[in-house]
Amino acid sequence: MGLFSRFKKSTPTTDDDVRTDDELADDDELETQDAAAEADDREDDDADVDDAESDDDLDDEEALLEKSAPFDRSEKGPFDISEEYPEHDRLDLGALKVPVVDGMQVRLDTDDDSQRVLAVTLIHDGGGIQLQAFATPRSEGLWNTVRRQLAESVTKQGGESTELHTSLGKELAIEVPAKTESGRPGKRAMRFAGIDGPRWFVRAVFSGKAVTDDEVRAELSALFRGVVVDRGDEAMAPRELIALTAPQVDQDETEEKDEDELNPFERGPEITEIR
Repeated sequence: MGLFSRFKKSTPTTDDDVRTDDELADDDELETQDAAAEADDREDDDADVDDAESDDDLDDEEALLEKSAPFDRSEKGPFDISEEYPEHDRLDLGALKVPVVDGMQVRLDTDDDSQRVLAVTLIHDGGGIQLQAFATPRSEGLWNTVRRQLAESVTKQGGESTELHTSLGKELAIEVPAKTESGRPGKRAMRFAGIDGPRWFVRAVFSGKAVTDDEVRAELSALFRGVVVDRGDEAMAPRELIALTAPQVDQDETEEKDEDELNPFERGPEITEIR
């Protein structure tokens, strides 16, 4: 395994029957009755439309709560600690056991105040993938909701987002306005993936060459699929961030980095706070 380091940062949703009166013989009264009947019909039609819209809204809400994951997640990962998974050199970060390969860098994102480890980023061949774990109900997922919120956030910032279907399931490729190192207007590209598991959700953010280089992205995607998630048995609120645990390593390997050329923890548009 390559360099292991920390990166500190501050802690950053009645149908009414139309009554006819046979005793009405006056034309004016008949016209009045017809008008009332038409009004009732319009009200019934409006009620039907409202009911249909309500049903559609309910269907949308139910769809958002469905779990989103590759069909082969239980066989190819990410794995739940209770499932069978292949042997691999993994770094134990408590809730996440992440695979490591030669030449890879592992960086932890910690909170300045609490010193909690909020995320881990794996850097390899110029590409990065940031991983965060969240608690979910057993029968509900988060990725559908988070993906929609993220797309809305990108649009508000004047950026563009495209939903993709990949081996990781549904991903979101985004481009947002950003300044280049020279200070000129430019764009920043990232790709987001998310996988719902048993009582947990893991979000991945690809950056650097992992966005533009298919080979680098495939390598990091394979590492993502090799992650083992240990949600624990304690009660947690839905959407609560699952803090990671820093491993015990030599002091010289935990030298703090003020800057990172990939800026994997510069969240930008992906900040849709999830608690």
